[in-house]
Amino acid sequence: MDLHRKKLAVLDLTHGGIPIAKSLADAGNEVTGIDVYGTVEPGTLLELEEKHGICCSKTPLSSSGFDFLVAPVHLDSAYPMLVEARIEGKSVLSHHEIVGKILKGDSRLAGIKTVEVTGVKAKTSIASLLADMLSRRFEVVLHTSRGLEYWKAGVSSLIHKGLSITPGSILVAIKKVFEAGFRPDFLIFEISIGGTGTADFGILTTLSPDYGIANNTALASEAKLQLVRHAKSGSTLLINAGAQKALKAAKMSQAKVFTFKDPFSAEIPGIRSQVADFVLETECSSVAPVASSELSISSGLSGSVISFIHRGKEIFSASPRQGYNVSAYRTAFVAASAAALELGIEHEAVISVIERFGGLSGRMQEREMNGISLIDNSNSGMDILSAEKALEYALLKKKDEKKEGIILVLGEEASQVCEGLPPESVRGFVEEFGTKCRQVILVGERMKAVAGKKVSYARNLPEGLSKASEFAGSNDIILSSVKCFR
Repeated sequence: MDLHRKKLAVLDLTHGGIPIAKSLADAGNEVTGIDVYGTVEPGTLLELEEKHGICCSKTPLSSSGFDFLVAPVHLDSAYPMLVEARIEGKSVLSHHEIVGKILKGDSRLAGIKTVEVTGVKAKTSIASLLADMLSRRFEVVLHTSRGLEYWKAGVSSLIHKGLSITPGSILVAIKKVFEAGFRPDFLIFEISIGGTGTADFGILTTLSPDYGIANNTALASEAKLQLVRHAKSGSTLLINAGAQKALKAAKMSQAKVFTFKDPFSAEIPGIRSQVADFVLETECSSVAPVASSELSISSGLSGSVISFIHRGKEIFSASPRQGYNVSAYRTAFVAASAAALELGIEHEAVISVIERFGGLSGRMQEREMNGISLIDNSNSGMDILSAEKALEYALLKKKDEKKEGIILVLGEEASQVCEGLPPESVRGFVEEFGTKCRQVILVGERMKAVAGKKVSYARNLPEGLSKASEFAGSNDIILSSVKCFR
């Protein structure tokens, strides 16, 4: 589709639509921006009109006046402009698709390899570990929910902080990279709910647990399959072997496909063991090795050992450092290592990264707060299953280190963060596991609907942690599991 002198509407300026609208207007198109949720500041809308020539509307317009529409995959399919477009047979491109078309026309990207990471879990951890591994040989720019970073020789520096991981934010990230004077060998993008179709290497972390989007008229898993269905010819895909829907779609792809086994899949009822190219095995796993390449780990609070085995031959072993829950990074270790090896990184570099890695802030990292042990599991991807795993780890730590009690901080800072944390899930969690904690502090306005013994409330994460420190003694553990942007 030609993106020049077209008349088009970009729906949803809140979630990455603004940079998309700007790029399309700069390319010579007549663009109208639709503020679907009415959340964009009037000053911002005025600037779009006066500086970029983008007409803006807070109400739906007739779709008949546009050549095509651009809408995010999570927009309610009952939105009037989408309904009219379907009736008229008018094209509607997703934000992912239009960003892919814009990127294909960007000559500045010639010679730079791109990696896109999408899925439900472990996106940030995989992307961050892979950036570190690739940086041992190449110059890398990494864009995740943690920020936009430049990596070289295992050292990172912050370029910019505050971008989301919507597809539209990729356009902003690339602009800032070149403005800062960087021309990396690799660009790695953590991207929400799909792929742009321009990646040289795509990684699908997980499709489960699945959830509804677009006002529950579609499944997130279907949207994430854009990474597979739109993969360009000659590219490489690394797919979770448990994502059968993705593997089926990959059979129609002209990309080279590798698989890895998500170590948590064996722990989820109804998920069968899957043959894969790369597998993470644990000591306690009841699943026998079934792959041509295996990554095994004997896990515990300390003394973990990782071994990489290829076709029955051990290639390397590594001993992760202490100070974080190694088992929480099993998916990230196997996927990042597999991707790094496929992209030409030496085994020694992968070993070095694994052994130096100390966990990511908010992703099962251990530290002290006012002299009290803190397990930090608060991040944008946190869900109720993650909270259960974190509590399980905290209980094990309590037993091994003879701690006295657990103060749990649980909830959300904003219900808009990656679909939020459903209060009904939190209610079930508190009913089942609340008695295992000395005190439960629920964060967020929606959590006030959840009642229980030894339950109190906080407006946000800082207030929740402050209250937790008041409840906790020096020999207690504070467990922080709040869905939030970090």
